[in-house]
Amino acid sequence: MPVLRILAVVFCCSVFLAGTVPVRASDASEQGPGNAAHILLTQEGTTRKLAIDEIERRLPTVEIEGRASPDEPVTAFQGVLLSDLVRMIGAGEAEILVVRASDGYAADIPRKDWGSWPIVFATRADGAPLTLRKRGPARIIYPVDRYPELAGRTYIDRSVWLITEIEW
Repeated sequence: MPVLRILAVVFCCSVFLAGTVPVRASDASEQGPGNAAHILLTQEGTTRKLAIDEIERRLPTVEIEGRASPDEPVTAFQGVLLSDLVRMIGAGEAEILVVRASDGYAADIPRKDWGSWPIVFATRADGAPLTLRKRGPARIIYPVDRYPELAGRTYIDRSVWLITEIEW
């Protein structure tokens, strides 16, 4: 009899747990208070953290409709102008920013780009913070719809998502 009871308990537990799906911490849709989204800033070998919410507090927000890759639908992204961010982080004299993503991808964005076009350092999509599932915490969005010359492969490759670091 005890074996049957144990089997009944195991069966009931397995039926109860069958409908649950484990959630990885990296898939969380919201940042906890001790786990605020941030990026790293590296200048000449010295690295510091910058919280995404600090960027949003200190700089004017802009909105752009676009996509960071051809396989995505057009989305309303909110963020700050890359040119404003460059000044805020002290990279105003930089000729190139190396923007790195959590998946190992990196792209060089030359000064000419942020000096010529209103590139957005997006931190939100449709008003909600960019999470890892939405390729956040930040993304580079070129204004391709307003400037057809940006539709080429060069600028698609510079539209980095999953941004974790900016180096100059």
